[in-house]
Amino acid sequence: MKNLYIIFGVIIILGLGGCSSKYAVTFDSNPQGASLICNGKNWGYTPMTLYYDKSVKQSPSLNLGSCSANWVSGARQNYGVVPVAQYPDGVRQTLPRPNIEGYPLDAEFALKVQNMKYQKRQAEAAENAASAARDSANSAQRQNNKTTTCYTNYGVTTCY
Repeated sequence: MKNLYIIFGVIIILGLGGCSSKYAVTFDSNPQGASLICNGKNWGYTPMTLYYDKSVKQSPSLNLGSCSANWVSGARQNYGVVPVAQYPDGVRQTLPRPNIEGYPLDAEFALKVQNMKYQKRQAEAAENAASAARDSANSAQRQNNKTTTCYTNYGVTTCY
């Protein structure tokens, strides 16, 4: 039993250490739903969290200038520099949309992205519930399946 507690403690320590070894930057925008583009790669819609190598924690700052929020209206804004020492455990950067035409289009798209993410979470929850129900049914069936042994002696078959 004591060994079980030790193993459990080690797993927790390793798990917590693994989570904190990376530097998390959550890219956000107002309104949300802008495409996050970093170094030419589309990472999806804001808010989006990217994890940087732990070596970033040793730097005084992190330049996010190669990342931008790109709204469907064509509005675009670049992220700036993060003072890592001020935010050693990660940071959330929220960019306001530039004050140019097309805001209603971006606000409507933000609602669509929010609805899409909500539907995705619902589908994942339904899938997890169905998987749990299948696992439970399979377990119950295994418990109900008993080994049957049959013998035939002098033309009479007996099963146990």
